[in-house]
Amino acid sequence: MTSAKSEGLRLEAREAKDSRGRPTVEVTATVGGVSTIGDVPAGASKGEDEAQTVPVADAIRNVHDVILPMFKKANLDLATYDGLRSLENMMIDRAGENFKDLGANATLPVSRALWRAAAKLGGMELWQYIQKHETKLAAKDTVHFYMNIFNGGLHALKKADGEVLGKDRIDVQEIMVVPVSAKTYAEQLAVGEKIDAALKALLLAKWDAKAVTRADEAGFSVKGLGDSTEAIGLVWQAVENAGYVAGRDVKMALDVAASSFYDAAAKRYRFRGEALTSEQMIKYLVEFVDRYSGKVLSIEDGLDENDWAAWATLTAEMNKRGVLTIGDDLFVTQRTRLEKGIANRSASAILIKVNQNGTVGGTLDVMKQAKEANMRCVVSHRSGETLDDSIADLAYATGALGLKTGDPQPVGDFPDPKTWVRRSKYLRMLAIEKSLG
Repeated sequence: MTSAKSEGLRLEAREAKDSRGRPTVEVTATVGGVSTIGDVPAGASKGEDEAQTVPVADAIRNVHDVILPMFKKANLDLATYDGLRSLENMMIDRAGENFKDLGANATLPVSRALWRAAAKLGGMELWQYIQKHETKLAAKDTVHFYMNIFNGGLHALKKADGEVLGKDRIDVQEIMVVPVSAKTYAEQLAVGEKIDAALKALLLAKWDAKAVTRADEAGFSVKGLGDSTEAIGLVWQAVENAGYVAGRDVKMALDVAASSFYDAAAKRYRFRGEALTSEQMIKYLVEFVDRYSGKVLSIEDGLDENDWAAWATLTAEMNKRGVLTIGDDLFVTQRTRLEKGIANRSASAILIKVNQNGTVGGTLDVMKQAKEANMRCVVSHRSGETLDDSIADLAYATGALGLKTGDPQPVGDFPDPKTWVRRSKYLRMLAIEKSLG
């Protein structure tokens, strides 16, 4: 039997490109006769406390000159779970405070590749490996697809062209449809594709084709449509035109990304052409949920990441209405911020992004912390993505509330599989489902 000791490990790091054409890091790990790949995505809107990155060339050098020699010297067995976590923790300790020394863009691709290798060495799929070794997280709950059908905010805004939120693009960053009555993952994807087609027809009937484009996460964006309320209405119309009943078959989820338009100096939200206080921002969100009572599943980042007191107020109001508040920038998949949020009752759910945390194991530890506090998890991609589909395994293994990975990218509009950085995650869920019969 080939040894899986880290003394014989090979790590080959190189530059790759994400979905926006920006440089990122990809790593191939070879050990014990298996070879696996891991990489790292990046976001457009980032929380201030998410794991830090370094220039791509530095990250690649850190993989080769720091991480690999350290692993070889440790000579731990990657065929064991303890060996995997020990190597990962060693890397975390060496990375410095919040990964500032090595960069999360060095540690995460290594971590992803190692988790895949450990699973393969055990003859398992990644989701099976997680369920076997992370028993406190293992669950079989249905994962809902959070499909970003209409893009706004920093995912759509073209600052270089002088565009302004609330005028040229909608303020709300993501309007998502969530199939809730579908019985299978294949059916969930089909629902998303039908709504996508219906929305496209609505938009092209109302605007010139040149104004209707696909944004960072492949959802629609319209140059000249800056009213979030109008965009939300169009999405509901698309749901109906696709043959579904809002609230029964499909619910809506918003990612407001309020930190992206919060003026910290003035303590105001520059939203829909106005300067709103925290109380007024909460009022807008409450009125939105009340207007579509029973049809809204969750509100993500409805307030700025440091508007802690207001978050508690918003969550209390949404709890009365059965709507989840999800913290993304609020928590950035970091234990210290989550601990504060739990103590303050700031949110009822957390968005999970592996690159915000820096390692797969660290991400799972945050998910355990959330679960112990009775908070739901939604596993998410980033706006700058790759074809890596491991977040689907993460969501499936833990029975997460949702898998948020952008537009369904229907094949008619996206014929090239190399562009399926969103669709690949949904297809991975379908593949897992099919393998289980």
